[in-house]
Amino acid sequence: MAVPEELLAALRRYAAQDYREPLACEAYAGTQWEELVTLLAAIVENAKRAQDDAQSFAANTAHELRTPITIISGFVDELLDGTVPRSERTQTLSIVSQETKRLNAIVTSMLNLTKLEAGTLFPQDKWFTLNDVIFHTMLMFQSRLEKRGITVEGLDGPSVRVYADPELIGQVVFNLAENAVKFVNDHGTISFLLEETPDTWNMTLRNTGNGIPQEELPKLCERFYQSDATKSADRTGLGLGLDITRRILQLYDAQIFVRSDVHADTEFEIRLPRRTASTDQEKQSGDATKTIA
Repeated sequence: MAVPEELLAALRRYAAQDYREPLACEAYAGTQWEELVTLLAAIVENAKRAQDDAQSFAANTAHELRTPITIISGFVDELLDGTVPRSERTQTLSIVSQETKRLNAIVTSMLNLTKLEAGTLFPQDKWFTLNDVIFHTMLMFQSRLEKRGITVEGLDGPSVRVYADPELIGQVVFNLAENAVKFVNDHGTISFLLEETPDTWNMTLRNTGNGIPQEELPKLCERFYQSDATKSADRTGLGLGLDITRRILQLYDAQIFVRSDVHADTEFEIRLPRRTASTDQEKQSGDATKTIA
């Protein structure tokens, strides 16, 4: 039996990546085309979702990259044309440096997502001090924090050394810190707490602010998801940070938990299982609540 003309027309549209008109599956119920049409509808739905994600990613990427690029370009132009007073040049260059590092972290985040999806991201583990990673990460946000009168606490706590990939764990810290900086209230507080247990290395990051409704907590690690309660506060961001964070932590069988009180605060906790390097690796390195994953 010849393929129905309506089905052929739909196949031609889908081949041209036009998914606007869905298949009328009910029209083929009880016919020899029912199973084929059902499978085709599922394929089209997945293709449409991928197309929508790609468009969202492109639009959000352009928006996210534009912010640091605009800041860098504006300050560099002011430095070149001499409008920045000599007494303010060091501060201006410091802001340019912060935004450059933040831009690099954003690009790294996107590259890591590509590698994670391709299965080509392989951790390069070594011993490092987690406190140092946190401190250097927060320096990227220094100008924004000072402008909004935000206090950062817990950077001077006891040192915690972990065995993992410092670049990947640094990406986790950056993503969580960026999230906290976006949604902390003006003159609020961002605090860190590092702890060691016999089985895990733990990092808790808490920020004051509006918080997140309980029903939205399980969705936070979905790609492109941004809480309705916080969208209006800051529209920057790819909606990818927590998804990438979750994927990186899965490489280490680590866990991420989130707790939030609406109109009060939000708290993320990372539990990284303790791991031991081989003797040769140690010598080379020197001496040394709700789950959403």
